[in-house]
Order: sequence, then C-alpha cells, then structure tokens
Amino acid sequence: MPLDINLLFAAGVVELAGGVLILIGLWTHLASLLALITMTMAYLIAHLAWFPALNGGEMAALYWAAFLVLFTFGAGPYSADAWLELRRQEKRQKKMEESA
Repeated sequence: MPLDINLLFAAGVVELAGGVLILIGLWTHLASLLALITMTMAYLIAHLAWFPALNGGEMAALYWAAFLVLFTFGAGPYSADAWLELRRQEKRQKKMEESA
C-alpha cells in the first residue's frame, strides 16, 4: 500500500522541527510528544509484526522509548526551557519585591 505524500511530508516536518527543538531544549515536552506520536504511527504503518527485531522496527521502537523519556522528564537543567523558566521566576520575584 503506497503512503500518502502528505503523510510523509508531515512526518518529515515533525521529525525535522521536533529534532531541532529537542536539540536546543525548547518546548521539549511538546516536541517529544509529537515525535512520539510520529514514531507510533511509523511503527504501526511500516512495521506491522509484533516483535521489533523480526520486522525491522528496532530503530522506531528505540526512538519511541527515547521520546517517551524526554516527554516524561523534560529537557534538563541546561536547556532553553530551563533558561526561560529561570527568567520567568526572576521576573516574578522582581514583581513580588516591587509590590511588597
């Protein structure tokens, strides 16, 4: 069954944009969730047998697990998300000090 070109294009955009966002640690939860959904669909569409080692789906399963970890735990302390959260906290602190 040939795949729809729009589906392939959407998967490519999600993988490219999601990969860049995950690389810099920006919007990691959202990017990893989208990549997780993409890997789930890739596995279900392209690798239909149950066991990944028998159907060539080991990389899709490995990426799925990696994106699940990123979605669960986030980007970490040295990411753009952490830097943005630190700036938000500093602004809140400054605003609280000004109002007190």
